[in-house]
Amino acid sequence: MIKKIVLPVIAVLYFTGLAYSQNFRYVNTISPASVKTAGIVFGTAAFLNAPYINESSTTSQNLVMDIYQPQNDTLTKRPAIIFAHSGGFITGSRTVDDIQAFCDTFARKGYVTATIDYRQGLEIADNSDMHYTRAAYRGLQDGRTAVRFIRANADAFGVDADRVYFGGSSAGSFIGLNSIYMDPNELPSYVGPVTYTAFFIPHSGPDLGSPDIGPNLGYNGTPDGVMACWGGVGDTLIIGTNNVTPVFLIHGTADQTVPFNSGPPFGYSGLSDVFGSNAISIRLTNIGIPAAQTYFVAGQGHEFYGTSNGAWINGTGGNVYWDTIVKKTTRFFWQLHKPTAEFSFSINGFTVEFKDLCQRATSWLWDFGDGNTSTDSNTVHVYSAAGTYKVLLYAGNEIQSWDTISHMVTVPVVSGVMEPVNPSVRLYPVPASGYVTILSDHWLNPAGIEVFSLYGERMIIKTCESGNKIALDLSYWEKGIYLVRIHSYNGILYRTLVVD
Repeated sequence: MIKKIVLPVIAVLYFTGLAYSQNFRYVNTISPASVKTAGIVFGTAAFLNAPYINESSTTSQNLVMDIYQPQNDTLTKRPAIIFAHSGGFITGSRTVDDIQAFCDTFARKGYVTATIDYRQGLEIADNSDMHYTRAAYRGLQDGRTAVRFIRANADAFGVDADRVYFGGSSAGSFIGLNSIYMDPNELPSYVGPVTYTAFFIPHSGPDLGSPDIGPNLGYNGTPDGVMACWGGVGDTLIIGTNNVTPVFLIHGTADQTVPFNSGPPFGYSGLSDVFGSNAISIRLTNIGIPAAQTYFVAGQGHEFYGTSNGAWINGTGGNVYWDTIVKKTTRFFWQLHKPTAEFSFSINGFTVEFKDLCQRATSWLWDFGDGNTSTDSNTVHVYSAAGTYKVLLYAGNEIQSWDTISHMVTVPVVSGVMEPVNPSVRLYPVPASGYVTILSDHWLNPAGIEVFSLYGERMIIKTCESGNKIALDLSYWEKGIYLVRIHSYNGILYRTLVVD
């Protein structure tokens, strides 16, 4: 009787041990620490003098950022993420807990990150709506100055000038969102010269000018992607079909500071309505460019990942929502710059020709599923035996971003050749939901079962033992494809787990 060899299914190259730069940069943590350079001046601006009553009373001061880079990283062209803190344009700084944690986390994943200070201060006793609009606009100008600075100094900081992103919390998100949605012909009337009365004394405020003021005006101040935590815009109608920058919207449905849908910020009726993440998402969908990603959590309020004005509530770190937001933000930014892996193949006996169909790839690593590899873009491989092989392609680009794709390749049986059969180990149901059972012809040791995500992350598993049958609890797992590594009686086996 003629049998086919069924080779181990290997879902990601992380487990092959090949000496190649498949460090899954930008998704996994690749550096043990980040290196911070503090106090970098990225521009100057007219700061309001305290008390913030007379907007014509200003002093030119430096705008400052701290830059984080991966420790001992030799790559000279990396995406950058600029993070902006919360505080309602009244308080906060670049050194608040959450923003520093974002910078450190993503720098250790391989990005160059920065946390910025921007101008604050406003007078809200009289015409608070006007003053808040102007304060937010000054923040917008400073955020765009930071983006231009990073692009202008890309070589100095090892940055890819075409991949500069922005992330913000609350007021910081208003800066990022307005940077990508407010066109020059959509500026609020309040940004021009104004006259007002404060405490019965007449005052005037200067024309705040263009969204782009200050140095490096030859560079684009619009970020290439925005992650916005509990932010909003003054009017969703400013979002047009030309505003296609990818955005990740994060918000709690019970937010009373920045409404999830629309309403006055802080619940203060003296301020005009703002439109939160849900209203933005609806607008984007209606004009045919839906948000790249959303994370809306029912019943949660402002800064629901465990901070108050950027400071950890428990003093040590974020809650479970922080971990979730970091994972989702990781995927959002990675998808903005990764290549797209794909290939086709044709079979002639034991010879298989593989054709690269990747987009934006500059390097390739093939794993043919039989222990052999290739780094050619298009390649031919001759198998030594019939069987079904999982062929995996790891595609990289010039910034070491990556993508993987796999296809099953069946090499036909040659008449008269006897081939051994692998031990029977299977997973059911397929796809799985809630739980999955691993069934084997031999006794299984629960301690010898490991599960990994497609990004190489080791999953925490709960098992229920029963000799040659083990059940895994999937209650809290996200949908997707996982790799199961099984230390069995017959050696190490790999199986694919699909969670739906």
